[in-house]
Amino acid sequence: MADPKRVLADVPQPHMAFWFTNGVIARNIYELVNAIEGCDKSVFEYHANSEKNDFYNWILDVLGDEVMAKKIKSEYDQKKFSKKIRARIKQLEKL
Repeated sequence: MADPKRVLADVPQPHMAFWFTNGVIARNIYELVNAIEGCDKSVFEYHANSEKNDFYNWILDVLGDEVMAKKIKSEYDQKKFSKKIRARIKQLEKL
């Protein structure tokens, strides 16, 4: 089980942040989902497509949330993707 505090907190080191191809940097899951919702479709598709999913990797490897990572692993629709992340954030905030 993922540690909710770890998943919802800023990453401990600057180099662990998520760097979007458009220059936006996300230091926590809140910044990540806001950036996903605000970025162009091309930016989203650069990071999440049938060949790779950078968001999945970051959520799993850096934040340590296997549950959230599995929910978004094969999701390539930007709006559905962010809805899944927001739903998981709400779950974690209640723990």
